[in-house]
Amino acid sequence: MAVHLNRPPHSARLVAWGRAEDGWWGCIIFQQRVRPVAGDGPTDLLDVAAWVPAGVVTLPGWSQPVEVPRLSLPVWHKAWPAPPGWPSWYAGVWPDGALALPAGLEPVAGAAWRHRGR
Repeated sequence: MAVHLNRPPHSARLVAWGRAEDGWWGCIIFQQRVRPVAGDGPTDLLDVAAWVPAGVVTLPGWSQPVEVPRLSLPVWHKAWPAPPGWPSWYAGVWPDGALALPAGLEPVAGAAWRHRGR
């Protein structure tokens, strides 16, 4: 289900809801533009999955509500699951702040046309 986030990347897909001791969380998937930390390497798209607090997720007016799985989440955040069969980067729990990315990569912010040709 297409959703809006109150932080970059702002657009994502909700694939599950999870109930934890501290409230509801949404498991989202999205694409993040990244580049190597060292050097001016090219930007690439990285498919990312993460758990975010339910309060950062809203349903845009144009999006159709869809039933998604509801899970009971363990107390230990590191035990929260990635989407079944997820083949790419699983950032884990992302309550706020910077998104956890693989070592050596940093997010690229701003308009895509500004980063072409680097």
